[in-house]
Amino acid sequence: MRLLAAAIVSVIVLGSAHPAWAQAGAPFGTAGLYLIPSFKVSESFDDNIFGSSVNRESDFISRFYPSLQSGYNSDPFTLLLSGGFEADIFAKHPELNDPVTGWNAGLNLRYLPIRRLTLGANIAYTETKSLPTLTQTLVDLTLANPLNPANTVQQGRQKTTFLSASSSAVYQFTPRTTGNSSISYTESTLQGGASNTAYAAQVGVSHQFTLRDTGSLSDIQNVFESTGVPTTYTNAPTVGWTRQLTPLVTLSLQAGPQFSSRGGVGAYANGSLAYEYKFADRVIRASAAYVHSQGFVIGQAGPTTADTFSSTIAFEPSRSLQLSAGTTYSKFSSSSATTISGSATTGTTSTTTQGVTAGASYRVSRWLTARTSYSFYHQEQKPGGTIPHNVVLIGLDFSYPVRVDR
Repeated sequence: MRLLAAAIVSVIVLGSAHPAWAQAGAPFGTAGLYLIPSFKVSESFDDNIFGSSVNRESDFISRFYPSLQSGYNSDPFTLLLSGGFEADIFAKHPELNDPVTGWNAGLNLRYLPIRRLTLGANIAYTETKSLPTLTQTLVDLTLANPLNPANTVQQGRQKTTFLSASSSAVYQFTPRTTGNSSISYTESTLQGGASNTAYAAQVGVSHQFTLRDTGSLSDIQNVFESTGVPTTYTNAPTVGWTRQLTPLVTLSLQAGPQFSSRGGVGAYANGSLAYEYKFADRVIRASAAYVHSQGFVIGQAGPTTADTFSSTIAFEPSRSLQLSAGTTYSKFSSSSATTISGSATTGTTSTTTQGVTAGASYRVSRWLTARTSYSFYHQEQKPGGTIPHNVVLIGLDFSYPVRVDR
């Protein structure tokens, strides 16, 4: 279910850089060995380039993102390696120009040794000074790894590194009963902030009781390690239910108590609603998702309680044109020591963000896509200040898969 929430967010976070390893699930046609060079260019107007609550500065930013992906793709076995970097050019702040604003590398593995068993693994590393790139990185990682506990807030143009590794196994016991397990490791650092390390594991089973109803049981465990903060362990046994309300409407719920080594009992909750509407032979998709869980904020020490709500609506007027709009709300709160921009504080801290996004993409040809987007975010941090942020972007994406084993 957290996977669905991430999918919703990935639709509404348009216009940001897309790491090459995030394309691991892209269609390749027939099985074989592939080489996929790609190049993305965009021009954006950012009214708060430093993510500041006072003395905000704006600029036009030209961004270039070449990348390369290669590997073998087939139904039983897929192994893809990828890497790329991004360069920024600022119109009014040339001192910020950087031929390598950030770079990333990744590996994606999927293997079906037998029909009932599916194995998967993902490794990704990202280094960047760009908040849109970091935000999209976390979205893509959560799609690949639903246990990813990382979140991000406005931190200015600070060097950030993020490493994620995960593996999973899914076994089909019967046509209606499925078992699954996964483990993950994430590590983040922020220039002038705290570093965070998290270990997560999940084991569960799901059963389809009727054509419309599927129930699940799972256990989610997390270990959080941060600079200057005692290690925290959490455990959340959960019960889930998915109901196909109509052929076009699906409701999913998952909840349970969350026990912490710090004492006390919290809650874990995850809910989503997906709706599809057919109009003139075209499908309109609307979704909403809510997650309440433990995680960490990049650059801030210690685990945080995260409440996230997102909604989106997407429509394809034609096969080439895609339109979308969405809203997002998140609140991260912590009662432990926290490091923000190099300053240590104690007590309760909270960060609340509301956002609105809209975007469009048009497939000019098989290898070229034009896109445009607008996003507005309003962040309030206590202690701290209020940070509004508007970004308008237009861009072109080029990707050309080449079969190299013929």
